[in-house]
Amino acid sequence: MNSRNITLKHLRVFTAVAKHSSLTRAAEMLHITKSAASMALQDLERQLDQQLFERLKNRLVLNSNGDRLRPLADELLQRLETIESTMQSKQLNGVLHIGASKTIGNHILPAILGDFLPQYQCDRPELVIHNTTVLEKMLQAFELDMALIEGQVQSPMLISTPWHTDRMLVIAPLGHPLANQQPQPANILDDQNWVMREANSGTRQQFYHLLEPALSCWHLALEINTNEAVINAVSSGLGLGFISNLAAKDALKAGRISTINLTCATERQFYLVTHRDKYQGPFMKCFNEFCINWVNDC
Repeated sequence: MNSRNITLKHLRVFTAVAKHSSLTRAAEMLHITKSAASMALQDLERQLDQQLFERLKNRLVLNSNGDRLRPLADELLQRLETIESTMQSKQLNGVLHIGASKTIGNHILPAILGDFLPQYQCDRPELVIHNTTVLEKMLQAFELDMALIEGQVQSPMLISTPWHTDRMLVIAPLGHPLANQQPQPANILDDQNWVMREANSGTRQQFYHLLEPALSCWHLALEINTNEAVINAVSSGLGLGFISNLAAKDALKAGRISTINLTCATERQFYLVTHRDKYQGPFMKCFNEFCINWVNDC
């Protein structure tokens, strides 16, 4: 092994291939030729005396050696980016790679960025809005610096910090016999049809956690991957829904749907999630702290 000859180009090519599983896409990302990317990757493996990828047809997939190198290479490159931005400016600046689950991404994150971005020099943020399971996979693959999510993550490699609370609502079409009454026990919802978010969403997890244990029987009438589509389906009489107060409030105010009040608690926890091995530069740490303080100031 001759690590003294490893260059930043080697590491940039390595991290780009790890991200895209493709030499072609990595070369396009780095604005170099495919042959130059291939030579840099081969040279890196030769310098380390280790194969870093499994070659599977047209894809390059990290092996155990590559998995060990990736967080180290990522940290080194991010530290270099921090040095460059710090020396060029007296202010914190950089690029934010942020994920958010759909309720947070649609109803909270825009307000946070609206308060944060005018205060700091920031290149265009790179945002991904998806369900909890997809964001967890992206965090594990070092494709995001952090994510604001609604559900529980399972990977021991991820650090979840309780961040914000939200209240879930049972929504119903106008005129439903159980709507707009005094709070009732959850088992009053037995044998109802439900319009649900997709199985891997934080919202669906909350249904299983907060409501399903109280129900002896329920029926899945429709499964949809956006809150607005759930609201439209419920409004059309296709079943009941269980979604965030943040997502439902405009439709409730407009008189499109109604709520069924329950005696049981329906609060849920939001989390700020990072990878324990991913380097968090000063700018990213600043944004994380801003998110926490933003909630405290609400």
